[in-house]
Amino acid sequence: MANTTNSPLRLNEAQMTLLELFQHRQMSSDELNSLKSTLVRHLTDELDQEIEQVLKDKNQTPEDIAKRTEAMNENRTEFRRKNR
Repeated sequence: MANTTNSPLRLNEAQMTLLELFQHRQMSSDELNSLKSTLVRHLTDELDQEIEQVLKDKNQTPEDIAKRTEAMNENRTEFRRKNR
């Protein structure tokens, strides 16, 4: 495993772009909260699309997941024993 304590922090391209966009702009708390909300919405949309693709690839529906979750929660010990 690599030792990361001595390695310098490296920003990715998205982080660098955001820094460049806002380097000369002062933002109020409301503006900052709005920006955070926008970024979270964008990431949530990406995650939703990825989940939909995984469900499609595995030929599953949200209902299938809900049923499986319910079965797991009803009796976790028995469920684990069956699925080992």
